[in-house]
Amino acid sequence: MALFVLARSSIQSARAFATSWTHSKQAGGSSAPSSTAPPTGAATNTTESEESKAAAAAAPSGFYGGFLRSLAKVTGHYTVSQTAMRSTHNFYEICAQQLQDKRSFWIDTCGLPDNFQTWFSITHLHVWLLMVRIRAEDHGKVFQQQLVNHFFHDIEDRMRYNHKISSGRIISTYMHDFLAQFHGGVLAYDEGMCKDDPIMAAALWRNLFTSSGNPAQIAILVDYVRRELQRLDTMSSDDFLESRNLFGTQAPALRGVPGK
Repeated sequence: MALFVLARSSIQSARAFATSWTHSKQAGGSSAPSSTAPPTGAATNTTESEESKAAAAAAPSGFYGGFLRSLAKVTGHYTVSQTAMRSTHNFYEICAQQLQDKRSFWIDTCGLPDNFQTWFSITHLHVWLLMVRIRAEDHGKVFQQQLVNHFFHDIEDRMRYNHKISSGRIISTYMHDFLAQFHGGVLAYDEGMCKDDPIMAAALWRNLFTSSGNPAQIAILVDYVRRELQRLDTMSSDDFLESRNLFGTQAPALRGVPGK
């Protein structure tokens, strides 16, 4: 499978993706309001120029189209980082709603507890699945970084506004714990993907079941992960980047749009 060839080279870079949140919080302070814009991955002038040319070529033609393209260029709409931020926002929204959309599967069939840790673990698993597929795309590192940014900013928002945690110190402690879980989970899932089902089962047992669950439930999830990896691998770049039917879920922005 094409994705497996790229997985090993990405294991070493997983720490950089995850720890970017830590560096951004240290620079701005751990108790900064969650409305602060998420840090974006670095992109070279060359890649941004290539992205601008490709996007401009697909934009509307004519006087009005030219005006729109000029305005978009001035505002940075076609830069790699901005394109990645928009695309991965849809990616992340799909990942974050997997527990809610498939509650019966995760809670009843898999026997996971209905709590914040379970939401984090399920979202983490789906973020990783998309990270694997993103590695095959141009500027994959930038897109991966933006997806991770969305994840960790949402975690902080949920703690502040859904669970009413106002202490910056407590939030910082939790965030560092989730960061460690994320980093360890990415490495474990990558190893399971590259090796065999027993290794993947062990990764799911540690990271999703938190060392609980029975063999039958773990086997169901191993099959689920392998199946979703295969589906993602067969998707075209256009369908993938436009978030068409990822994990059987439409991005919120595309629901009800004909042809999507």
